[in-house]
Amino acid sequence: MKPFVTKMSVAAVAIAALTTTAQAQQTLQQPSFDKLGVSYINYDLEGETLNGAGLQFNRHINQDWFFDVNYIYATDDYTVSGVDVDATANTLYGNLAFKFYQMNNMVAYASAGLVYSEIDVDSGVGSFNEDDTGWNAQIGMRTRITDVFEVDANVRHVDIYDDSDQEWSISGQYYITNEFSLGLGYTLVDSDNSYVALSGNFHF
Repeated sequence: MKPFVTKMSVAAVAIAALTTTAQAQQTLQQPSFDKLGVSYINYDLEGETLNGAGLQFNRHINQDWFFDVNYIYATDDYTVSGVDVDATANTLYGNLAFKFYQMNNMVAYASAGLVYSEIDVDSGVGSFNEDDTGWNAQIGMRTRITDVFEVDANVRHVDIYDDSDQEWSISGQYYITNEFSLGLGYTLVDSDNSYVALSGNFHF
């Protein structure tokens, strides 16, 4: 009889621990998907450092669907072999997104839409300008780790300029209040291009 009682006691303790963990998770808020964010961007474009700004807008259509719009602008002046160069890069993503998995404080999502890109390089010996419109698809997961800290990791497939590539991103947000957070993120565009973003976000 004692072994049975012991097993039952262990099972009761295990169930109590799991229940407590589940309840603790349920007390956390779900990640935020309704926001307007403004970012300072430090962009590495083929070895040259560009500084700029970013804008992100997310807005729910209903409980599962939302709009996701991202704009990135970066520019810098530098000198190559005594020649002054002015470089500018613009990228705009406009996606429709769907939250296909939601469990307590964790949400997995997928999105797809259009992407527009423009690169402009001017110098005393000539200029170069290229722009194109393509498509992109993204899949990611966002988790509210604590009441004030949220993490997002995603990968985006981009098809533009007669080429395709994947952008890998990870970011964190620290909530000062329920309506305002500070964020820090890193995106690897390809082997030659990446950027760091420091953001302030208004949640509604």
